[in-house]
Amino acid sequence: MKLPTTHLSPGMKLAKPVYGNCGELLLNRGVVLTEQYIKALRRNNVLVVDVEGPVPYDEMEVKEELSVQLRIETMRKLYSFTKKADIPLSAFMESVEALLEEIISGKTVVDYLVDLCSSDLYTFTHSVDVCVLSLLCGIKLGYNQKNLLALGVGALLHDLGKTLIDPAILNKPGKLTQEEFELIMTHPLRGWKLVGEKNEGGLHPRSKNVILNHHERYDGSGYPRKLKGHQIDQFSAICAVADVYNAMTTDRVYRKACPPPEVYEMLLCSGNVKFEKNVVKAFLSCVKPYPVGTLVKLSNGKIACVISENPSLPFRPKVQLLPSGKILDLERELSIVIKAPLSPEERRDLLS
Repeated sequence: MKLPTTHLSPGMKLAKPVYGNCGELLLNRGVVLTEQYIKALRRNNVLVVDVEGPVPYDEMEVKEELSVQLRIETMRKLYSFTKKADIPLSAFMESVEALLEEIISGKTVVDYLVDLCSSDLYTFTHSVDVCVLSLLCGIKLGYNQKNLLALGVGALLHDLGKTLIDPAILNKPGKLTQEEFELIMTHPLRGWKLVGEKNEGGLHPRSKNVILNHHERYDGSGYPRKLKGHQIDQFSAICAVADVYNAMTTDRVYRKACPPPEVYEMLLCSGNVKFEKNVVKAFLSCVKPYPVGTLVKLSNGKIACVISENPSLPFRPKVQLLPSGKILDLERELSIVIKAPLSPEERRDLLS
């Protein structure tokens, strides 16, 4: 059960390890949280952790997860590259190949990287998330391996320009000034130039386009060049959707994460408005509004845990009632719908 560190209480037990700024282990799975541990997590700017809760894991669809170590190594490589380390751009092709191999082997990527690192390294963890999501979408669209690798590298490097902007502005808790917002809007061009300076000839031109164009929008409302419609390369369109989805469903210093169902519905309505319709359709088939393990409120007043997804009817998964353990298939229980995921406060109260 994911909880923001602002909602943790002594006595809760970690369900997954928590990692710090450079991928170092902060606290291992099974550690019982104390007041000191909770303060240390907040001091390290960790926003969200997984704690054990009243979730019926024995009934749940369990799949092997994408390698945490691989994701951390990819994040570290990105971090080192921006710190002027002697890392060739071709090295990122190796990282994307390894990620792609794990995805094709069937490993699940539902959890992404939200609990791996502190907010200080958000750009790097977000970049790996967006790479993985983009690869999933590219696979759904039938891309061959060459195109998948070019797409993945572009998505992995898409936010490099943000590393050239003051972190105090990127993580500002309050509203940005017009000047600050305009500065942040320069990051696609900054990243494109940075890669151009370091490119030893091995980076695919479409990968570079992703860096420059991932904030362009189908209706022409994006930046930096106000491209519209099919002026936007499909690689960039895929990265744009993945970027928005991951950013909106992740806790940040300046705002709480939006529930995945809300972001899912927003994207559902955005086809050929903000994003290319075919890309949106493919992307939404890769993510679920209610991933396995989500705690939800039902229209009958009961609390339940999603234990199995329903690809054909994503808003009607199979759930298990808490605390009774009764299983409901919402595809058949037509009089019952999911009202909303539990809020952090409700999840904390459930643990109590």
